Amino acid sequence: MKKIALASLLSVSATLFAAAAVAQECPPGSLCAQVNTGIFGIGGSIQINGGVAPRPVYVQPAPPVYVQAPQPVYIQQPQTIYVQQPTRYVVSQPVQYTTTTNYQLVGLQRNQAIGIGAFASGLSYGSRGDQRVSLGGVGAAMRFRYHPYLATELTLGGYFGRDYNGDQRAEVPATVNELIYFNPMHRLQVYGILGIGLSWATVQYEGGNALTRDRSTAGYAYIGGQAGLGLEWQITRNFSLFTDARAFIRTRVDSEIQTNPEYTRTSGTRTEITNTSAGVTGQFGAMFYF
Repeated sequence: MKKIALASLLSVSATLFAAAAVAQECPPGSLCAQVNTGIFGIGGSIQINGGVAPRPVYVQPAPPVYVQAPQPVYIQQPQTIYVQQPTRYVVSQPVQYTTTTNYQLVGLQRNQAIGIGAFASGLSYGSRGDQRVSLGGVGAAMRFRYHPYLATELTLGGYFGRDYNGDQRAEVPATVNELIYFNPMHRLQVYGILGIGLSWATVQYEGGNALTRDRSTAGYAYIGGQAGLGLEWQITRNFSLFTDARAFIRTRVDSEIQTNPEYTRTSGTRTEITNTSAGVTGQFGAMFYF
């Protein structure tokens, strides 16, 4: 706008200046002095020297160019999506306890189970004077657990040592016992023993006994019964350890019980004989069930 005003001012000034110059050159009353005093852009004209001056050429300024500023582009940030975790519900149910017996816990999966084992054993007749009489041995056992509370046992053993009379003895006992388990639901089980047995012994007489009996060897056969208590520790489903003590009483049943009694005691003129004996055996062993 300032440029347009300045151009207009210069055009008006030039026109006025030209008119003044003409006026001074032309004498008064002459035709050259006729000047149309119209303003540029209104249609007036200037006559100089009897002629008409050409119309001025008006150059219209170019219209202003408005450059529109670019519109800001707004980039929308992606929305955060929140995924809610599913709610977890814990349903608590009452615990049900089932009473089970030990043979189920340790692997005796059925009422019938067979066990085969071995044991070390000692046999004691008590004492004779200041000397304790005992024999040592080993044996094998088989147990039939046909019921959680009951089992049938077969044993076969062998003992070696000196007997009550001080003679060398080798003895082989065989027994059949019924075991009663008082707490089969536990790993450490207590059982009672009640049974009968047979035994065969070979005795070698020495010193005065050989002279008195007029022989050096003899063979004895016994029958008797026993009772006791024991513990069985069920370590795994197929393996257990056991220990027990058994008191026995027995009598000879061989053909020489009258001619060669086992025990003879003389008191003055009185001589007592007997073929009945008693003692205690102790066992410690292991059992494998299948």
